[in-house]
Amino acid sequence: MVIQRWQSVFLFLASVMMGIFSFIPFASQGIGEESVQFHPVDAPVYCTLNLLVAMLLLLAIFMFKNIRRQKTVTLVSVLLMVASAVAGGAIAYNGKLSIDWTGGALLLACSVVLALAAYRRMVADERLLKSYDRIR
Repeated sequence: MVIQRWQSVFLFLASVMMGIFSFIPFASQGIGEESVQFHPVDAPVYCTLNLLVAMLLLLAIFMFKNIRRQKTVTLVSVLLMVASAVAGGAIAYNGKLSIDWTGGALLLACSVVLALAAYRRMVADERLLKSYDRIR
């Protein structure tokens, strides 16, 4: 029996996307003729949060021997990504109503989806391992 480690692929892709998200603009705001872009690098705490999430996702890949801890780290990463989305919205909102979300926001959303897909695969692998333990 070979267990496919799809969750490792999903976690790696989510980590790469969070790393890229930390350095590209995630929103822009039109002020008259000019457009102001919001970069996570401009807010050091926000950038640090995103890089921390990327490192946690990368670290979760190597926790395959302890699936319970891997699932916990993945869920914490998802919660931090949601907090990052809320903080990014608060940074970009700034009292103005005209916000244009750029591709960076899409990277954040894709990272959340990939991390949840990885969590789902972890649960499926855990169920599969338990079923084989019952057979023995």
